[in-house]
Amino acid sequence: MAIEDGQGAREAGQGQPAQARDRLDPAGAARRRFAKGGATGVLLTLASQPGMAADICASPSGSLSGGLQSRRPRAQSCDGRSPGYWKSHTWPAGISRDALFSKVYPCVGRNRDTYGKVTCLAILSHQEFDKGNLGMHMMAGYLNAADGRTSFLTAQLLQKIWSDWQEKGYYSPNPNVHWNAADIVIYLSGTMD
Repeated sequence: MAIEDGQGAREAGQGQPAQARDRLDPAGAARRRFAKGGATGVLLTLASQPGMAADICASPSGSLSGGLQSRRPRAQSCDGRSPGYWKSHTWPAGISRDALFSKVYPCVGRNRDTYGKVTCLAILSHQEFDKGNLGMHMMAGYLNAADGRTSFLTAQLLQKIWSDWQEKGYYSPNPNVHWNAADIVIYLSGTMD
């Protein structure tokens, strides 16, 4: 309810004029337009991240809860690196650049002839069959987990995400949410700087 007080309309119980409070900076206006376009909760979480930095410091199901930044435990590691980083830096012990991607992520069906035949290093560069760069981000996520950069992502969880995506075409971080390949990439990108 608006109240006139000589300084402009004010909402009942609010200290700022309604017009001043409703003004947004350009980034805020863009987020509002994006939100009104029917984006999913995952996309809204990522769209609001400042600079898209590594601010998703939670498991996939935990990322669906609000206030991720304020809930980050101090002991948690959230320092994921991008696929580009891993192409030119030292890998965690025991992971070979020349090993097949299928050694890390078992490949079934049609993926045997594509993902199953490329090396772990090669998948970090765009591959024609890797639409949306899912394999690229899954490999970087695996390296981040193995290097202790993302304590909330384990090799087992990442392998479950991959397995479910291969089997069903999506991964469910909770029973009411289905992430397709693009959603998985958005989530994993948010765990990387």
